[in-house]
Amino acid sequence: MEWVVSAGHGTVYSFTIVHRAPHPAFATPYLVAIVTLDEGFEMLANLECEPARAAIGLRVRALFRAASREIALPYFVAE
Repeated sequence: MEWVVSAGHGTVYSFTIVHRAPHPAFATPYLVAIVTLDEGFEMLANLECEPARAAIGLRVRALFRAASREIALPYFVAE
């Protein structure tokens, strides 16, 4: 494995809608997607959009949200 720089744009390869969270801290439903980034590699992260809008082939871009002072987590939104 290696770090690869990415512009953060890609296409949804696959996704699922989670209705039963692994912990009560997670609000449901939420979407998790495998995104093929334009640079050619895949990434797994949350997809923030209405479940009815989620689709294979949807163009998305990566954003980051601070989880703590030291950690920022990626997620994807529709372009």
